[in-house]
Amino acid sequence: MRVHVLETSDPEWAAYLPGTRHDIFHIPAFVRAEDRFHGTESRLVVVEDGESALLVPLVFSALPGGFEDASTPHGPAGPVFSEGATEEWRRAAVSALVDHLRERGVVSLFLRGHPLAGLGDFAGAGAVVEHGPSFVIPLDRPVEEIKGGMRQNHRRNMRRAERDGHIAVQDTEWEHLEEFHRIYTRTMERVEAGSAYRYSREYFERLRDEAGMYTSLWVLMMDGELAGAHLVTSCSGTVQYFLGATHPDFHRRVPQVAIFDAVLSWAHSRGDRDYVLGGGLQESLRHFKSGFTQVERSEATARIVIQHDEYERLCTGWEAENGPLTRRRDAFFPGYRTPAPAA
Repeated sequence: MRVHVLETSDPEWAAYLPGTRHDIFHIPAFVRAEDRFHGTESRLVVVEDGESALLVPLVFSALPGGFEDASTPHGPAGPVFSEGATEEWRRAAVSALVDHLRERGVVSLFLRGHPLAGLGDFAGAGAVVEHGPSFVIPLDRPVEEIKGGMRQNHRRNMRRAERDGHIAVQDTEWEHLEEFHRIYTRTMERVEAGSAYRYSREYFERLRDEAGMYTSLWVLMMDGELAGAHLVTSCSGTVQYFLGATHPDFHRRVPQVAIFDAVLSWAHSRGDRDYVLGGGLQESLRHFKSGFTQVERSEATARIVIQHDEYERLCTGWEAENGPLTRRRDAFFPGYRTPAPAA
């Protein structure tokens, strides 16, 4: 098997994507926008043999002694295989990937799986940890049948929003981008989100300008104000709720179901295959999303130690300064990058 590494500027990166069940998180323009915001430099590791390929976007980070570790870029930019790759080939490709990373001096590999792809093929190389459900609406039935399977109060709230004239629409010209960023920032402050989610206006402008064919802004107006909005991605038959924001003055009044309803109808009319709503850290958010669909896919990560001796040496060094590490399968990985406890 041939293994080689591409940069986002390499035309080959995009050329490998057709024939895989990829998402926007694998598109070079989107990856570049994420890199600029997070200060990273993503690469695409390609394992190929004949017509079969494994594609793994990775960020490499330096370690002492010339070693590195590798992780998936921010978001579920998980590994994808070419359609038709056999189980035997996939196992061999994972082994070839690990061998390549070992030769490169990579100590550990952390992968975030896409909910529609999963990480089962990597279970033999390390630990695959499930973190909860991601809710998915398959679009293979008439839209009224899909809505008929939703929770009763969701259907009632959709009808009420339509009756009250609260209908979400696609902002095709991105006219509300500045206001969206403003209320998005305030939303992140309200929920005390981490810095990785506090996107700048420039980030949203890059998505519009460089990945606009894969992203759309959906807005809901109330009393002449932008009350709520969703940033939605669409790629390779998958439509996905990416980011959302609610105006603080309308926090208790915005019918969020109206935005999901509008995007659902739009995605269905385009012939897309799945509408991914994602999961949520809060039980209340998971409960809300579960009202749209009973189909769940696992949000999972894979943790693979490649250089065992070096991994243990680094962990021992961390413990000498900070105390014992938690060694559970679902603990922070890699252990030697665990944030130091507060003094």
